[in-house]
Amino acid sequence: MMNAKEIRAVITGAGLPVAYRAWRENSAPDLPYCVYYAGRANNFAADGVVYHTAQRYTVELYTEEKDPETEAKLEAALTGAGIFWTKDETYIESERMNEIIYEIEV
Repeated sequence: MMNAKEIRAVITGAGLPVAYRAWRENSAPDLPYCVYYAGRANNFAADGVVYHTAQRYTVELYTEEKDPETEAKLEAALTGAGIFWTKDETYIESERMNEIIYEIEV
């Protein structure tokens, strides 16, 4: 199972600044950048005993405009690390930025 530090290294390896959950106030770098955080664990259990745990994480990529090249770099880094990912996209009007949301499980 990959831990948070290893996930951070994968994202950094894609050439992106990264923070866990959020950047400190007034410390976010210029776009693009990422944040990531742990979500719900996906446990496999039988007879009341957990035999295997997989941790779900969300990786959020923020860009000023749609940036397929940066998305491709992050996706190649995740895939290269053996991480299966799903992807969603939204625009944050109040921040004037795109948010690409990757859901992973490690």
